[in-house]
Amino acid sequence: MKIHGCAVIRAAEQALFGSGRVTSAELMNAVVARLWKAVQSEPELRARQVRRVVVYAGRGNNAGDALGLAACFGCPVTLRAVCEPQDFSPESRGQYNMLSGVELSMEKPEPQDGLIIIDGLLGSGATGALRETYAELVRELNALREASPRSCTLAIDVPTGLNADTGEVLGEAVRADVTAAIGCVKPGMLADGAEDYVGRLLGIPLPEVDLPAESAGLVATAGVLRWLPQRAYSCFKNRAGRVNIVAGSVGYAGAAQMCAEAAMAAGAGLVALYCREDVYPVLATRVAPEIMVHPVASYTEVPVEGAQALVVGPGLGKPRGDEARALHDLLWRCRVPLILDADGLNLAAELGWELPPQSILTPHPGEMRRLFPASAGLSRAECALSYVTRQPVTLLLKGARTIITDGDELWYNSTGGPYMANGGQGDVLSGCIGALAAQGLAPLRAAVVGAYACGRAAAMAYCRGGYPRAIRAMDVVAELPGVLA
Repeated sequence: MKIHGCAVIRAAEQALFGSGRVTSAELMNAVVARLWKAVQSEPELRARQVRRVVVYAGRGNNAGDALGLAACFGCPVTLRAVCEPQDFSPESRGQYNMLSGVELSMEKPEPQDGLIIIDGLLGSGATGALRETYAELVRELNALREASPRSCTLAIDVPTGLNADTGEVLGEAVRADVTAAIGCVKPGMLADGAEDYVGRLLGIPLPEVDLPAESAGLVATAGVLRWLPQRAYSCFKNRAGRVNIVAGSVGYAGAAQMCAEAAMAAGAGLVALYCREDVYPVLATRVAPEIMVHPVASYTEVPVEGAQALVVGPGLGKPRGDEARALHDLLWRCRVPLILDADGLNLAAELGWELPPQSILTPHPGEMRRLFPASAGLSRAECALSYVTRQPVTLLLKGARTIITDGDELWYNSTGGPYMANGGQGDVLSGCIGALAAQGLAPLRAAVVGAYACGRAAAMAYCRGGYPRAIRAMDVVAELPGVLA
């Protein structure tokens, strides 16, 4: 999905209406239908036992999208609006009439399990602090969500109170679990700090609206999975991609295991795990039997021939002296995509390594600061773009809105959530990216698809587990084959 400011999408919509091809009411009907389709396809929304929909509505067309979506659920609806229904915009009144067949209440709702709370107060064109009428309803909405377990707040287009162009919040703002961006993602939704208001980004396409091309994009749909090459019927393991992994140390065998098993789950034909002799007995008995585990006395023994991707770093520990030099030599002997993660990144930062251009780096914010101390004061996107101009690699900067760039393209991942805030998720990601690269995806595409797939698999595990506070990284591995199918 493209990223554009509010003025761009507003001008494009007006041009569409001026052409006479589509009316505002017809476009709203199309948006409502796509919102409902998106809700049905999202694991974090479709699996919920919805008992009631609560709509917070303003006067404008944003309210119409919310009301139309509420009618699709076919369950009781509570409407909390800043005005009487007769004062809605004409298009919103039409959507309000769609509620005639459901149980409708105007009373202040009580907290309960299983609410879908829809923010349709203000659209992306609103700026400045909220008027008290709106601010009062925003406070009520947030309090209702906080007190209602297993519920979800869905913001239409942009959370009310968040400046869609800048990401600034002046006073009150809705804290959404999911935001459905209509037509395009507005830059303020991607600003540092906006994640806690925007939540999970869900792209709702508007193919009727002609928007200019843009070099940055949001990984919002499974469309990126089409980048995976189709396998010939005659395909066999040596043509399905071999991943060599250098990982694990005493006390950190789990990182190597998760990385290797994720590579296998993501479709690699062969996975070979190389580890030091002291950790070999542990890894050889605990990883999946399909994985080849090779002990090495020195990293100079790790081969690069025959592999289509190399992953270095998960649970590696802190190699020093000759072993650190052997790892650096290994990176430069490698002529295939190289995924550098975790302790591999820390070693590169500590020793100031230059890295091969086919490298894919997957740092979390702390590792990024060590790699690039000059990033202080930069936004996350500025940091990523600035780093790859100095070190021409593919960078995946982890976070609530993971950023992937090679300097030419910039992507923001939209999948995953706070239930992934635990150890092992990065090890799974590096193994998944390694498998995708081994199957023929170029470094940027392997990183984009890997981030999407791991976040989507985590969402599936989250729903299957009954919405726990956190899900295990190995639960993500279990869901990867289905996501990539």
